[in-house]
Amino acid sequence: MKTLAAFIVACALSGQAIAGGMTEVVPEAPVAPAAQPAPAFDWTGFYSGISVTDGTVIVGDEFNTSGFGFQAGYLHDLGTFVVGGELAYSDGELEDTAADITSTRLKLIGAVDAGRFLPYAFVGVSDVEATNGFTSISDTVTNYGLGARYAFGADGRFVGGLEYIVEDKSNFANTGFDLDRDEFSLRFDYRF
Repeated sequence: MKTLAAFIVACALSGQAIAGGMTEVVPEAPVAPAAQPAPAFDWTGFYSGISVTDGTVIVGDEFNTSGFGFQAGYLHDLGTFVVGGELAYSDGELEDTAADITSTRLKLIGAVDAGRFLPYAFVGVSDVEATNGFTSISDTVTNYGLGARYAFGADGRFVGGLEYIVEDKSNFANTGFDLDRDEFSLRFDYRF
């Protein structure tokens, strides 16, 4: 009798387990890792490059100029803003003359960090020399302007840019003439 009672209890308990059924295990869907934001581009470092120039010079008369230049500088990325300095040289020939005009420029740069795109403004001083054959005059003048750069390639080492610069001085080299030079330059730099 005890065996029959144990059998009935065992059947009753097993019936409840069967009635509830086996619980199906549902695997959890894989969760993709959260996308990491792209690291901010860092403009900090030294650079140097070449430029092709085109512009106008007014010293008494107005002349069109075209030429080339070299530049080297350093930028420091502060996050939202970028600051730096540059030393540049520009040599332009005055159209339809045997004269040329050269500038050695020191510029202080302030920029807004927009990733690989860098719009900037600058102010500085230039040593401007005008040469016509054997005659040469020079003076120290102010410079200022605007520009924009874009870093190319996976590591951003190659930089292309466009810059507009103004150099002006009243009574340039005590000649009685005012100097007004506007220049556009297409720039190509390499970041170290």
